[in-house]
Amino acid sequence: MIRARVREGRVVTQDPIPEEWEGQSVKIVPMTPDNPLPDLEERLVALAALGPTEFDPGEREGAARLLADQDRASRADMQAIEES
Repeated sequence: MIRARVREGRVVTQDPIPEEWEGQSVKIVPMTPDNPLPDLEERLVALAALGPTEFDPGEREGAARLLADQDRASRADMQAIEES
């Protein structure tokens, strides 16, 4: 999905259009405060239909380690910014 605005009757994209979309028809649906992602409910139903996420042995722990490493690195970077 890409973001765009309608200005003077024309669609102005705010994100780059993927090359693989060239020549494809697209569906433009307005985003409103009441429904910022019109097809979100449909996507959530489709996601739930896939069933639970399954991890290979050790995969969950590896992901947790990577996230913890990124968290530590981010905190160190922010502290360095504050000290400079």
